Amino acid sequence: MIPTLGHLVVIIGLAATLYAAGVFILGGRSGDAAALASARRAMYAAFGLVAFACVAMVLSLLTHDFSVLYVARNNATTTPPFYSVISLWAALEGSILFWTLLASGWASLVLYRYRARLPALMPWVGATLALGTAFFFAVMAWAGDPFVRVTPIGLEGNGPNALLQNHPFMGLHPPLLYLGYTGMAIPFAFGMAALITRRTDEEWLAVVRRWTLVPWIFLTAGIVAGAWWSYAVLGWGGYWAWDPVENAALLPWLTATAFIHSSMVAERRGTLRTWTHALVIATFVLTLVGTFLTRSGIVNSVHAFTTSGIGAWFASAILVTLSVAVGLLIWRLPDLRDRRPAGGVVSRESAFLFNNVLFLGITFAVLFGTLYPVLVEATTGAKASVGAPWFNRVNAPIFVALLFLAGVGPALPWGGASWATVRERFAVPILSGVGVVVAAWAMGVRDPAPLGMLGLATFVLVVMGDEVVRGARSRARSRGEPTPLAVLRLATRNRRRYGGYLAHVGICVMAVAIAVSATLSSDRTATLGLGESLSIGSYTLTYDKFVTEPLASDPRVIETRAELTVSGPQAGPIATSLRDYPNSSTAIATPVVRTALDEDLYVTLLGYNPTTRAATFRVFVNPLVMWIWTGGAIVALGALFAIWPDRRRVAVEAALAAGT
Repeated sequence: MIPTLGHLVVIIGLAATLYAAGVFILGGRSGDAAALASARRAMYAAFGLVAFACVAMVLSLLTHDFSVLYVARNNATTTPPFYSVISLWAALEGSILFWTLLASGWASLVLYRYRARLPALMPWVGATLALGTAFFFAVMAWAGDPFVRVTPIGLEGNGPNALLQNHPFMGLHPPLLYLGYTGMAIPFAFGMAALITRRTDEEWLAVVRRWTLVPWIFLTAGIVAGAWWSYAVLGWGGYWAWDPVENAALLPWLTATAFIHSSMVAERRGTLRTWTHALVIATFVLTLVGTFLTRSGIVNSVHAFTTSGIGAWFASAILVTLSVAVGLLIWRLPDLRDRRPAGGVVSRESAFLFNNVLFLGITFAVLFGTLYPVLVEATTGAKASVGAPWFNRVNAPIFVALLFLAGVGPALPWGGASWATVRERFAVPILSGVGVVVAAWAMGVRDPAPLGMLGLATFVLVVMGDEVVRGARSRARSRGEPTPLAVLRLATRNRRRYGGYLAHVGICVMAVAIAVSATLSSDRTATLGLGESLSIGSYTLTYDKFVTEPLASDPRVIETRAELTVSGPQAGPIATSLRDYPNSSTAIATPVVRTALDEDLYVTLLGYNPTTRAATFRVFVNPLVMWIWTGGAIVALGALFAIWPDRRRVAVEAALAAGT
């Protein structure tokens, strides 16, 4: 009964979103307020319907209703309730259902928020969002129906993907990514509405900046959480492998970041307007490309779902979206001419332009490296691969240039800068960067990558700090405020600017941590008998105990565990294991990670001899890894600070709305 209701509400949801799209278009042309209100209510209803369908699926998973094919394939009677619930997004059809919930939620939120504002834009925003949501309902109605029934009904299910039930982070990482992906439909919808209505002025940019930053925060957090999951679960000691599905998440993040910067130039200077629209289109299309790569089965990845007919649906959606959006952009090119000449070569807008070019360069490099093996196999039948060394070699110099611009851009004035200004703004940061490099060299750091990154990050941080100090001193002098109060009010009165600085600080922290961990880590592989030890760095690990037993939380899973004692900076007992899941042909590694401010001790069990109880371990000492996660959190906090509502502005808007 419950699965049948779930399928029924999907069909009704498809009808509701198609109705909303049609009425939004008619209402946009006629201005009929009653029709537009009806279309909004249809979208709210669609959100309620898909929420009901999600609840139906979760109930089916929790009750182990194996008459539903999705449940039979992704659940078992012994699956713990937590993993039963998150199995909603652990496989193909369920992930589409969850995606539709988030997409319709974003659409309902923005339609409700602007129900009495932006009357020219909102009907077309609504139509775009309704059509996008209708597509996902249509996928669920045909190619990706999550409520397909199966007979005869089995007494036991297959269970979730072994990798996806080996760590609770699966409860966080995919929802964050999906919130980022689906939220990028909002700026796209505003961009399309601006082009359709020829209202390509700064109004839509002022609205859409916040609606881009919110999903950008989720996407950033999702990417960092994914790297953390990879590090903590896969047992290879790393956090980023340029996996096709990892790249699929990075691509829209790159273009969205470029858009956030270019939209500031378009809003402040009236330039880069065509470019800014193009970035909105590219970001949304790349979210569809990422969904296509993950769900079509054309790429080989631990993150990808199985092959299905959904790929053809998404390929068609990408072509249609790209054709319509680019056609509309070309049609409106005369309305998108820059309103003033470009700034000088040494100016803030030029720095942002170079920043955008570099982001686009990385986007093309990552897209090429991701799709090249697919294209080679499709055209010649041969297997080809582009490995991590290629991605690192191509992208590392571009990332370095981007980090340099993260310091230079905000310190340059709009329009142009004189030599005296350049010397005044950058002399101290350059000397500081050189000083840190010399100090690191004196402390024994010899690798050029961490040395260079330390110097560059110091340069950027000193530029940021100098900007804050300079602004605070000016405010303290003019207002007579104490310096701490001047800093606080300076930051809270200019949230976009200083939130951006904080995000740049987070990027610096991440860049140094990545450079140091990637070049200065050490590892060792050794096979030990019981009682034997191995040493690495300042650590000594002694192999104490070998245990094979069913997992307490799921008796179908057999865990083989090696227990060790660590002597050294993070002394104490640890345990690493291999888990044999009934639905997996290979054992799943469960590494142990001891984290400290300066380094991680990372131990994974590679194999064992059940007769002799000898075990093979791989041990890593990875410096500064926790600062990668910390830097990601700082980036997200900076973006959150930038979009946090200004109480003074809210009060003014409320007064204006009240007519006072």
